[in-house]
Amino acid sequence: MKVLTQEKGEDTWKEITLEECLHKTEKAGFYHEGTVQKILEDGKAVDTPWSIFKKAI
Repeated sequence: MKVLTQEKGEDTWKEITLEECLHKTEKAGFYHEGTVQKILEDGKAVDTPWSIFKKAI
């Protein structure tokens, strides 16, 4: 799965891998392990204090 990420306050989106997204969300302690992929697959955004992540279409 490809994921788009945007730093808060910026206008551009960057494509990253699911593994990178999981590292920046679950491994960083913002979400419990196993939750981020499900959120993205449901079409919802994942929000951290610094970035937003969403599934690339």
